[in-house]
Amino acid sequence: MFRVIMHLLNSGNPLNFILNVFFLIYFIVLIILYSRFKNDNKKLKIWIITCFIPLIISIIHFIIFVSGSAFLKILPEYIYIYISSILIALSPLLFKKNIIYNVSKVLIILVCIFFSLESIDSNKVTNYTRKSLSNAYISLCDYFEKNYIMNDWKKIYYNELKKDGLVLIEEAEQTGNIDKYYEAIDNFVEAHHDGHMGLLFYNDSDYYLNKISKFNDYGLSSIRLDDGSIIAIDVEDNLDIKTGDRIIKWDGVDINKVIENVKLPIGESLIENEERLKEFFGSSIGGNSVEVTYIDSDNTEKTITLKKLDSKVPRAIRSFNTFNHSFDEIEYDYKMLNDEIGYLKIGVEEIDTISDSIGYFTGNHKKAREMYRKSLSELRKKGMKKLVIDIRNNMGGSDEVSMALASLFTKEKMYGYSLGYRSNNKNVSLVDHYVLSDGEFSDIEVLVLTNMRCGSAGDGMVLYLSRIDGITVAGLSNPGGIDQETGGTVFMPEGVAVSYPVGLVLDDNNNPNIDVDDTRESRNPVDIKIPLDKKAALRIFDGKDYELEWAIDYLNK
Repeated sequence: MFRVIMHLLNSGNPLNFILNVFFLIYFIVLIILYSRFKNDNKKLKIWIITCFIPLIISIIHFIIFVSGSAFLKILPEYIYIYISSILIALSPLLFKKNIIYNVSKVLIILVCIFFSLESIDSNKVTNYTRKSLSNAYISLCDYFEKNYIMNDWKKIYYNELKKDGLVLIEEAEQTGNIDKYYEAIDNFVEAHHDGHMGLLFYNDSDYYLNKISKFNDYGLSSIRLDDGSIIAIDVEDNLDIKTGDRIIKWDGVDINKVIENVKLPIGESLIENEERLKEFFGSSIGGNSVEVTYIDSDNTEKTITLKKLDSKVPRAIRSFNTFNHSFDEIEYDYKMLNDEIGYLKIGVEEIDTISDSIGYFTGNHKKAREMYRKSLSELRKKGMKKLVIDIRNNMGGSDEVSMALASLFTKEKMYGYSLGYRSNNKNVSLVDHYVLSDGEFSDIEVLVLTNMRCGSAGDGMVLYLSRIDGITVAGLSNPGGIDQETGGTVFMPEGVAVSYPVGLVLDDNNNPNIDVDDTRESRNPVDIKIPLDKKAALRIFDGKDYELEWAIDYLNK
């Protein structure tokens, strides 16, 4: 447990913990001194003054770390420090009567202990809101160059990012176009190819809306099949072109070249997943109208003109969400698909705060394992001999929940991951967590379904299950390629912030677990890529769950 705490303090905000513990110790000392000075008015006056020292420290802390345009967002991260200091400052009033004195001193000690424990896992917050745009951006680059946990792994070149970003920021300062400033920070985030990094707006901003508005809706979207052809999908009924028709040119340009040059509104960690996302946006490029050359079902080449529709959101986003079943919000479900095949749907790796915390500190999530065991046992009683585990669109939670499930399918204890930290430009492993050897359902043939919207602890679940004999992982794409612990935020001027991972999760080679390196290739690929032909695409965009249908056929065979 001590090593886990070390990991949390290294990846979190140690100053928060130090001040909370200091205030706790300081208050205990005040209690001891009060018992000695309470009958000496002169010393008691000095004692009362000393009660305000934590409050003075908190005020200084607020000025340095919190004050600025984002103080309401940053304040909750340090609220425990400030509450403790206020309670300590009020203690002379509470100590006047013996009964209140005895109750209040115990209560304040308990509060300070609770605050100290809570602050062990506090978020890492950095405040640059009082700086100018250019100075804040320089500070952001310098901060990440020193603190980002995967700099060596991803080979980030901060001098280039700094140079390119400052050009945009200079334009923003000269023209008043604040979107250029946002673009600089956006490019900075995208350069890391880290799905746990994001651009956050804590004030109203139309930046993303402006980015999306550059893409249009012409009544269709597009996708690439396994044979390399680009077909129209999600097509309006009144158009001459139909779903499944092959697109060869877009406004007179080869459709492949158009897709290649798409600048996405948001990127992907894996380059192959980014290429897939570009396919949908390729049919969103153009002006008020576009000419589309395509080959219809009769193998006849045709060219039509499509007008831009009045749509606030480009069809590409809707089509991409349909492809990934992003509208499915089920967090947990289990049932029989037929007489022999069971189905387990897992949308998140979270049970409850207490059991998740216990699992994290001990490396053994008993409650999650029992939940999965109960569900699988019920399915076995109904005749389950094979199983589909559906973790598409699973955006994570706790890796211990993932390993708890994996432990039910293996009789061999297996390495999971290690909690670590960065020191002297090296990854240091603190504590290893393992997939335990329960093995109660090791006789069940399992197919795992994943997709590009499966990440973090969901990505971990793919990895831990894929290592087990008798389990096959399949998907139309590889999972997202991210597994580090989140919790960092840098607040910048003009209502924008950058979120980023802070807790280092390592594999057995002391490299970041699952996360892509500078090649952006999957380190956790599926065993089988589910075929995507024209028939499959038609099923998907007709609202059918093609992947699940494929999984059932695979297990039946």
